[in-house]
Amino acid sequence: MNKTVAQCSMICVTTVWIILSLLAPWVLSDQNILLSNFISQGSFLSFLGVVVTITLASAANLHLELNKMEVKIKKRVFQKTRQSIKKSAFWLIGMLLFAVILSSVKSLMCNTEIAQSFLNGACLLIVLFNILILIDLTQTAFSLEPTIEE
Repeated sequence: MNKTVAQCSMICVTTVWIILSLLAPWVLSDQNILLSNFISQGSFLSFLGVVVTITLASAANLHLELNKMEVKIKKRVFQKTRQSIKKSAFWLIGMLLFAVILSSVKSLMCNTEIAQSFLNGACLLIVLFNILILIDLTQTAFSLEPTIEE
């Protein structure tokens, strides 16, 4: 998946989230028991914690591997890739922080079905965003080929 597909996916899902929240809030509100339990009972933060931990470890490992490859060839050729990995790692941390804040204020600010729908949808967008970063880093890791001299 390339950057354009990921960005279009986020735009489409965000559009659907806003439309559903305004026109059919019951779909994403706490009337959806599965969604309500996932977000309210800690499963959401647990899931994100696992995804972020694994993804950050993978990003760090990928960063170190790129450094080793550059040392081996004695030339900086992966600066752009390493910068992208760093950006992804900081986005993961930021989204986890945002998820903690959303989960904390849910009970305080969700008096209406529309508010519940917007907040639950935002939580789902965070999950999607984290998964897209995980996919991107996984594809980057698998694109690295060994340099074998024949």
